[in-house]
Amino acid sequence: MKDYKLTIHGQEFNVRVENINDASTEATVVVNGVEYKVGIEGVKPTKVSKPHVTRIPENAPNNPTPSTAIPSKPAAVSTSGTRVPCPLPGTVLSIKVAVGDTVSAGQTLMVLEAMKMENNIDATTSGIVKEICVQTGASVMEGDTLIIIG
Repeated sequence: MKDYKLTIHGQEFNVRVENINDASTEATVVVNGVEYKVGIEGVKPTKVSKPHVTRIPENAPNNPTPSTAIPSKPAAVSTSGTRVPCPLPGTVLSIKVAVGDTVSAGQTLMVLEAMKMENNIDATTSGIVKEICVQTGASVMEGDTLIIIG
């Protein structure tokens, strides 16, 4: 088990590598308190590896179906458009928009649970949702980019 503090596009992530399976290219990784099964690129397994399975957080409401499971790699954050930052640490309860939706300033984009309260995250500008950078059930930190509006 090893802990890392990573900065990706100016955002800090606390990462713990808990279990690396020497017989395959998989590892158990905890990012900001959420556990993921991830594939390790550039490593050859010593024997036939099992199919890749992604763990869905138990506290995630409306657990996604296998076809929409949580990705093993964080999505890259776009640099163009207006970013909607996370105002405080919490957990994403629901996402009210989809990529391609037209939104108005003040429209609720998602609901965040923080300090046992539900907080609406509203659009700061009108436009089209270009990118959703988090998923339902994700733990987010203050300043993390939640959505990009173009």
